[in-house]
Amino acid sequence: MRPGITIFPEPFQNQHGLEYARRAEELGYVDAWSIESSSIDAFSPLAAAAAVTRKMRLGTAIVPVFTRPPALIAMSSATVQQISGGRFVLGLGLSTPTIVEQWMGVEYRKPVTRMRETVAALRQAFTRSKVVLDGKTVRINGFRLDMPLDTPPPIYLAAQGSKMLRIAGEIGDGLLVNFITPEALPAMLKHTHEGMRAAGRDPAQLDVVCRIIVVMDEDEARARAELKRSLTSYVTVPQYNRFFAEFGFRSEAETAIAAWQAGDRRKALESIPDRMVDSIFVIGTADYCRNRIQDYVAAGVTTTALLLTSLASSPEGRRARLLSALEKLAPR
Repeated sequence: MRPGITIFPEPFQNQHGLEYARRAEELGYVDAWSIESSSIDAFSPLAAAAAVTRKMRLGTAIVPVFTRPPALIAMSSATVQQISGGRFVLGLGLSTPTIVEQWMGVEYRKPVTRMRETVAALRQAFTRSKVVLDGKTVRINGFRLDMPLDTPPPIYLAAQGSKMLRIAGEIGDGLLVNFITPEALPAMLKHTHEGMRAAGRDPAQLDVVCRIIVVMDEDEARARAELKRSLTSYVTVPQYNRFFAEFGFRSEAETAIAAWQAGDRRKALESIPDRMVDSIFVIGTADYCRNRIQDYVAAGVTTTALLLTSLASSPEGRRARLLSALEKLAPR
């Protein structure tokens, strides 16, 4: 298992981010994965981390395929690959219509086609040859990546439902997962393995990167309440709702989205039981958290991207607690 972190958790943004990446590498973490939603972007933190680390693999988790054209994704990827000395992994995902259309103002259309065409364009761009692609969602005529790129970065795909899990096996170099339980992962991986076998690839070589949200040595009741609110905001998005329903939480997912669509936000929140929160997130003592993370590894996760969270009232307090958690969960 490759122990990794998510950079940068909230209290380590701005000038404090480099401290977090540097300390993680000192403690033996070998991966750092970014996150992109409505705060930091996916590429910039990795470029910063590349300057203060020597060996850590640096990956995006994830870059939505709709919010940047493939040529721009190729340019940003090549830049981080060059700055890091070949340590970069490009993680791509579909995101959601809420983020893509409502927040970014970009059309969310033919997501599977968009993923396939984006990956095809990027693989061609990474060879530094002229890219010509007249697809249904991607059109490029003559772009050429004009910078050194000795080693093309691997392309990992984020997937949830069975269809995208299979596609990740067919065309991706690795798999990115989020909001999963160890109990659900083996059934999910069957779809990815099927895709790999169909493409003539060995499922035993699959790198499964999992973002795991961890709240350690905090008030557990308060942590559950905070995470329940966060989880509700995902369960009530149709794409995530289908995922949770498919992999173990059908009743909860159906009740939550029905209440949300009816305008009953309180009922939607209350429909998420503590059992669901405790299954998806890791909340508890250091010993419990270490053991629960090992459950993910036993289920098939090969790389962790721990997103450590603290409930302390001040940024300074949260930083201190997260550094302590980072140390306690470090590889032994």
